[in-house]
Amino acid sequence: MQIAVASGKGGVGKSNFSASLAYLLSQEKKVIAIDADADTPNLDILLPYKEIYKKLPLLGEKVAKIDMSKCTLCLKCLKNCPYEAIKLENGKLKVIEPICEGCLVGKILCETDAISFVPTIPGYVYIGDTIYKNLRLIKAESLPGRPNTGKLVAYAKQIAKEFQKDVTILDSAAGIGCSVIASISGVNFVILILEPTLTSFEDGKRLLKIIKNFKLSFGFVINKYDLNKPLSEKIKNFFEEEKGTFLGVLPYDEKVIEADILGKPPVLIESEYKKYFMNIYKNIKDKVLKF
Repeated sequence: MQIAVASGKGGVGKSNFSASLAYLLSQEKKVIAIDADADTPNLDILLPYKEIYKKLPLLGEKVAKIDMSKCTLCLKCLKNCPYEAIKLENGKLKVIEPICEGCLVGKILCETDAISFVPTIPGYVYIGDTIYKNLRLIKAESLPGRPNTGKLVAYAKQIAKEFQKDVTILDSAAGIGCSVIASISGVNFVILILEPTLTSFEDGKRLLKIIKNFKLSFGFVINKYDLNKPLSEKIKNFFEEEKGTFLGVLPYDEKVIEADILGKPPVLIESEYKKYFMNIYKNIKDKVLKF
């Protein structure tokens, strides 16, 4: 069973929710949590690693590499590179990898065959066991300035298939970008996290179009519902009309901030948040997991 936790807007409490859900499930089942926010992964703050035993690179697109032992410094590649990805530095030509598109222009113009193409590493996937029993964490992390976050997330999901588990929880990035699409594609259920702000409401509608495009079942949770109860009710009505399963609401609770500081899932601290979350957890077990 794969469940993706997603949100149209960032900062709505998605990772807190994912960490809490993964922890509670691990008390009953074997769970793999995937941090699929490859640009800014942070799930290991709330679900700390006990041990990372694998760090796997993703081989990305090919970029130019210049062999200076063959180069005559004719500078044809530098002058004609359409992306200005080659620069002259201390008498040597250097390729700026993040902006090289591997277009072959330099290689075609090079008369000494000094330019070859090698795959880049846009990021890594980390695999390890957390400090919590029955809970393994797989983290996708892109390198600064590198593309292919979607491929990195897909790679993390592929690796997760190799392990025995009952439930996989994917903590998606916010928005509707390629890493989000990679996160939710092929899952059994999407949990949409919302908050009572117009930005979250509208961004949630955009994400809903992606969810519907993949013909996925989804439920939704309204976090910090008590900050604007009329808008929370409006959001609830809208997503119920869109055939979403209402899983519950969560209150604004400063104990969540305390949990974040301590590096714990919020459900490990006695609070109003935990009381409400346990009701949502029961709904997820009854309506989604059905165990």
